[in-house]
Amino acid sequence: MHEVMQRWFDRHAAELVQVSRTLWERPEASEQEHFACRTLSGLMAEHGFTVAALPPAGLDTAFEASWGSGAPHIGFLAEYDALPGLSQETSPRPEPIPGQAFGHGCGHNLLGTGAAGAAIALRAVMEAEGLPGTVYLYGCPSEEVMMGKIIMTQAHVFDHLDAAISWHPGDRNRASEESYQAMLSMEYHFTGKASHASMAPQEGLSALDAVELMDVGVNYLREHVPPGGQIHYVILNGGEKPNIVPEKASVWQFIRANTAADLRRIAARMDDIAAGAALMTGTSYTKKIVTGCNETKIVPALVDVMHQVMTQEVMPPVWSPEEEAFSRRLLESLELRVPEHPLHGGVSAPKGETIDILGSSDLSNVSYVVPTCMLFSACYPMGTPNHTWAVTACAGHSIGQKGMLYAARVMAAIGLRLTRDPVLRQAVRTSFQEALGETRYAPVNI
Repeated sequence: MHEVMQRWFDRHAAELVQVSRTLWERPEASEQEHFACRTLSGLMAEHGFTVAALPPAGLDTAFEASWGSGAPHIGFLAEYDALPGLSQETSPRPEPIPGQAFGHGCGHNLLGTGAAGAAIALRAVMEAEGLPGTVYLYGCPSEEVMMGKIIMTQAHVFDHLDAAISWHPGDRNRASEESYQAMLSMEYHFTGKASHASMAPQEGLSALDAVELMDVGVNYLREHVPPGGQIHYVILNGGEKPNIVPEKASVWQFIRANTAADLRRIAARMDDIAAGAALMTGTSYTKKIVTGCNETKIVPALVDVMHQVMTQEVMPPVWSPEEEAFSRRLLESLELRVPEHPLHGGVSAPKGETIDILGSSDLSNVSYVVPTCMLFSACYPMGTPNHTWAVTACAGHSIGQKGMLYAARVMAAIGLRLTRDPVLRQAVRTSFQEALGETRYAPVNI
């Protein structure tokens, strides 16, 4: 690692750990991350970054911090929202914190702080060497409800970047080749006619019947979706009382697919099913699109850069016996297999191809408009399921903090390579264009 960058991390590691712990102690819901936004933007201002007066894309809990001028433009993406019901002490067994409704069960307290540290460390080297260019940290709220980066991408916040760099806590150290699924979240609201269910049922038009018929049709559709397609739903409103024919009823549908094109095909079929349910019941319906994202575009040239840095320049954490023992007890509490060494200590090799995985991320929309990369850093034991109390425990523990500092060093080193080397930036741009092929960004949530 560059000497200036290494010295910066040596001096400021404790500061980053403290910031991550502060966010861990004050978990906030998506769209309500006011404390996290103030904390991270304040950290950037303290380190010489200019924080834009207006939040990007009009999002109250988003921010843009920048340093430098001109090209190249290197952006780091931070997240910091928490999850409901995942309050937890830093304990290897379930111990919710009394009175705390949320917890960092996805490790976003680490994610946001690590991205901030990477941006500041890159600035330190650029300033020391007089390198041209601009470093950005974007505070991206509400990832857990698939909002922040989707809205920011539609508002062209990221268009000027030469690269967008991010990371996520995981159970292994690796450069991500994984394409998250395209996703569409929709509510269908049916309207019928209320009537007494016993005395005058013939006068009623049941919106609940429409919802249930739609759900039957959607369940039959499952057999005919493209490979990788998924459908999930919950009934939001099923009526007021059994003896009143429900005038209003609603269902919330999630669709996932490996590509946005497949997603749109499934969505069109779902609309037809909703129309058929309305026709069968004499009701009407409206559709509300809540949110949606594209699949991830993987840039092979950026995967290569990430892997090179992770194997040649920045050493993974060395785990202490106490951290290994904590991890074994945690896995035992989860009733999972306990390996001799539960914490990943190496770097997994890329497979050289895009890998379709389940789940979705709003980072995918950014990957359609600028070359985007994400790495995973071991912040909890191997095999630990995400979005659980166990991740919350590790996100406030030295295990997660070590993983965060490793990720921050890797991201900063990636940013420095891109800043210094115009040939590499062009190779990344070419790789990005090849990954896009004929596809172009089109939001799926409008």
